[in-house]
Amino acid sequence: MLFYIVTPSYNALPWLRRCIRSVADQAGQGVEVHHHVQDGASTDGTPAWLEQWQKEHQGIPGYTFTHESCPDKGMYDAINTAWAKMPPEAAVTAHINCDEQYLPGALQGVSAALAAHPKADIVLGTYIIIDKDQRYICHRRPIKPHRWTSATVCEIITCSCFHRAEPFRRHGIRFNTKYRALADVVFYRDIVNHGVPCAVCPELFTTSFTVTGDNLAWSETSQREWEAEQKLLPWYVTRRHGLAFRWCNLKRRLTDRRCSQPSAYSIYLAEDSARTEIPIHHPTAHWGCRTVSED
Repeated sequence: MLFYIVTPSYNALPWLRRCIRSVADQAGQGVEVHHHVQDGASTDGTPAWLEQWQKEHQGIPGYTFTHESCPDKGMYDAINTAWAKMPPEAAVTAHINCDEQYLPGALQGVSAALAAHPKADIVLGTYIIIDKDQRYICHRRPIKPHRWTSATVCEIITCSCFHRAEPFRRHGIRFNTKYRALADVVFYRDIVNHGVPCAVCPELFTTSFTVTGDNLAWSETSQREWEAEQKLLPWYVTRRHGLAFRWCNLKRRLTDRRCSQPSAYSIYLAEDSARTEIPIHHPTAHWGCRTVSED
């Protein structure tokens, strides 16, 4: 099964190096990986490093790597551009940001989940949230999205969402580039409203997500876009946002209570060439941080 994985980047080379390594080591055991990095003309040495990485990793069985560095209109434009380059033979696609990493065996697990759920066009897995020093904060289980909650709550998280390529091409839903920070909410709201069937796999740990302090979800841009978006929605939708948010959190916690708890996670640290396993002493599904769209 060929996975086409997309990463947008801009002046984030220290994070990008780790992300790329975490994608590259997914190849094997029935999983082929084509990783494409769409860089926004970075000035921190990213283009040269990407060129060197590509040269050094040519001919590796099951793994191909491509990249492009050119000006774009932001992260979502870069992702759309990269998705337009998806090879026709790709079976699954996803995107992962520079400050995220796939956990060991993540894509093999997604492949098995798709085989177990042949009617699902999307697989949703669990992700681990870590701080900028790679310390565990919590983990987040996937929940089945619904129209009334997805109107204001981003129930699907990009880093742990995987699309079958054929229906993804067919429905043609992409990020709305008028947004600089809130396009995730709109993108997944459109997918839910389109009726794309999802397989919710809470025991499948796929990704680590880093709270760097510069994440778009906590930016002033995100706050402004959320305030503007509220004005476009019917009054009864915005009025029930608090209830929708609390209901989604309750579902996540109830799901977590039925699942086995993680005891460790394995990621790349700094310039290390091998993963480091980090123990989890107090696993929890509670995330104290809240995004602007969760207020």
